[in-house]
Amino acid sequence: MGEDLLPLLKDVDVQGELKPEFTILVGDKGVSKRRESTNFLNGCDDVCMTISISDAVVDGDRGRMQKAMELFSIVPSFGKQTSIDPFLNMTPRVSGLYENAKTILLLPLLILRLAVVALILVVGFFATKFALAGWKKSQVVLPKWRRKLMGVTRLCGRGILYCFGFHWIRRIGKPAHKDTAPIVVSNHVSFIDPIFYFYELFPSIVSSKSHDSMFLAGTIIRSMQIIPVDKTDAESRKYATIEIKRRAASMEFPSVLLFPEGTTTNGRTLISFKLGAFAPGFPIQPVVIRYPFVHLDVSWGDISLANLMFRMLTQFNNFMEVEYLPVVYPSEREVQNPAEFAERVRHTMAQALCVPVTEHTYGDLMLSVNAQRLCLRSPASYMVEMGKIEKVLGLRSGEVMSFLEKFAAMNPSYSGTVSMNQFLEWHHLPRCWISKKIFDLYDQSGQGFITFREFVAASGSISKHKDFNSRMKAAFNACNLRSDGCISALELEKTLKLSMPSISSAKVNMWFKKLHLHGEGDISWEEFQAFIEVNPELLPIFMVGTF
Repeated sequence: MGEDLLPLLKDVDVQGELKPEFTILVGDKGVSKRRESTNFLNGCDDVCMTISISDAVVDGDRGRMQKAMELFSIVPSFGKQTSIDPFLNMTPRVSGLYENAKTILLLPLLILRLAVVALILVVGFFATKFALAGWKKSQVVLPKWRRKLMGVTRLCGRGILYCFGFHWIRRIGKPAHKDTAPIVVSNHVSFIDPIFYFYELFPSIVSSKSHDSMFLAGTIIRSMQIIPVDKTDAESRKYATIEIKRRAASMEFPSVLLFPEGTTTNGRTLISFKLGAFAPGFPIQPVVIRYPFVHLDVSWGDISLANLMFRMLTQFNNFMEVEYLPVVYPSEREVQNPAEFAERVRHTMAQALCVPVTEHTYGDLMLSVNAQRLCLRSPASYMVEMGKIEKVLGLRSGEVMSFLEKFAAMNPSYSGTVSMNQFLEWHHLPRCWISKKIFDLYDQSGQGFITFREFVAASGSISKHKDFNSRMKAAFNACNLRSDGCISALELEKTLKLSMPSISSAKVNMWFKKLHLHGEGDISWEEFQAFIEVNPELLPIFMVGTF
């Protein structure tokens, strides 16, 4: 054995002494490595090889690991995250000597204004009841004579605006006739917007189904023959699009008004537009609303309705400007591509408002609200511009919400970032080649930490990969060495050590507990599938055994 071993021994000095190196023992007990000196050879019955330690020994078969990583290595880059928060109210609290003194002074006026608003709502309610008496909701069109009777209720709407401090409303331009522009679109800043349009245009509007049941106001809203929509229901959204086109094409109905942003913003940007107003391919009149202010931002974003109303009712005056822009006619190409038509109209409105455009949606506001609920600092930093995420990755808001829950569990920093150590610790991963590569999938900027936006981009691109389901099944089969439909703890350990030889038994046990949802027997396919769908970034670790 001695002469056969000599060619494998390196670094023999001139005196014939062997320098200590890593020694691989291949014997009945498997493969191991240790650092020894020359007297290690004495009395050794195993086959011995002494080699320099390499990454391949530490990290496993890097060739197979590289193949597993390549399947999901293309992560889209969404560019630098914008610093704009389209939902931030600039004056959410009473502050300063002037505002405090004014609020105290106007408290009696607030009570008076509230009483008058309540009285106006009651008058409007009964006026609407009278105008709609005998009319069935199922009728196709509200007759013209009934619409004229609704003039009393429309005046009530103007009275409510007056009580909220909008004593003068500046108008620029004029509304187009229905036969010129059957659809009107507007930016959406405050709950004041629909009250103004009710008084000014009395259009058909798209409104949430929940508004139909509002006390007193629900009856008035129904008089506008709203197009009800449930944002969470695809069939409801499809119905709304069809109904918009039908009403816009009929001269019996009034113009259709839509707020394509789908939610209120602070008016300092135009967020992503929904396509419902643009899908019919009809001419559109854009309208922009501004609320110039010194003391109070009346936008309804990250401020509660009660707080906003209180602030508005304790102001001497609030200001509003409405500008009717020229009608925009779609080209033949835009009729076939509503998204292009929507972008042209959006940029036209943005130019009139002198504001930028972003790809935020209502989903971003919900992300910020949920980040606050999860006690994350700087909740606005968790907005990801859902418009881009939906277009590129096809992710819905609910899926991104689940990513937020997971990201929050990693205990991100004050600035909303997760380091490699935090990432590996939460996943129970050892520091090795494949875990570093998985982290790099997320760290697109290469700065050594990941933002929530990067986390969504990588998780979404992996889970939406065309081969994701088939690779997940192949990974399960590769783990199931006994081919009995379940993965035992021993099989899981062998699988993990293919890609992570340095993983400890304690970490293997943690993985088994996370995978094994029911806590009895071995890991079933259903448990494995559920785990990988929640943790798609870990699939490459299990795929190493498939090559």
